Amino acid sequence: MNVAAERLPGLLAHELRNPLASAMTGAMLVRDMVDEGDPRADVLDGVLRDLDRLTGLLDGWLRIAADQQATQLPLDLEALLQRTARRHRAELVSCPPGLTVRGNEALLARAFDNLCDNARNAGASNLRLAAQRFGDEVQVHVEDDGKGVRPEHVEHIFEPGWSRGGSTGLGLFAVAASLAASDGRVCCVPLTRGTRFTVTLPRPECVGA
Repeated sequence: MNVAAERLPGLLAHELRNPLASAMTGAMLVRDMVDEGDPRADVLDGVLRDLDRLTGLLDGWLRIAADQQATQLPLDLEALLQRTARRHRAELVSCPPGLTVRGNEALLARAFDNLCDNARNAGASNLRLAAQRFGDEVQVHVEDDGKGVRPEHVEHIFEPGWSRGGSTGLGLFAVAASLAASDGRVCCVPLTRGTRFTVTLPRPECVGA
């Protein structure tokens, strides 16, 4: 039986949920055995943070697979982009203080991770992130100096399984799907050197927004 591409993430999430919960429990028990100040404590805290992120990501995909909207909350965009920049050695060029978006934190974090990973895989040595208000929305630009995307390929790169570099072709498809779950979207603009991906997200509904 063939599994539709849009259902595969939900199936994988379902199968991974129990082993992930066991890993989280084991890591928490080991962390309790380590004293504060022990250098292993920082390593274990990092493992717990990553497992927590993965749990949120799987929960988000399970909701999508069940035709439900992923949980959306107001998010501090600057903090989210700072964490992304640290993980990928990127430069956060600009982000207005106090700027918030509405979305699923785990899915959005993974979408930005995928964009940064994609840039590094394309040979980028420099990664730049920037955010700006755009009416009732927010735009986040992820720009790199990698080998770029050919103009004739732009309309295909977000299709599941499409690839010209020998990869699975699921990374950018996952980006688009993750953003759609937060009522967002992504587009690609080839540059003279490198590529710019622009992510558009809604601002939280509030008085005066």
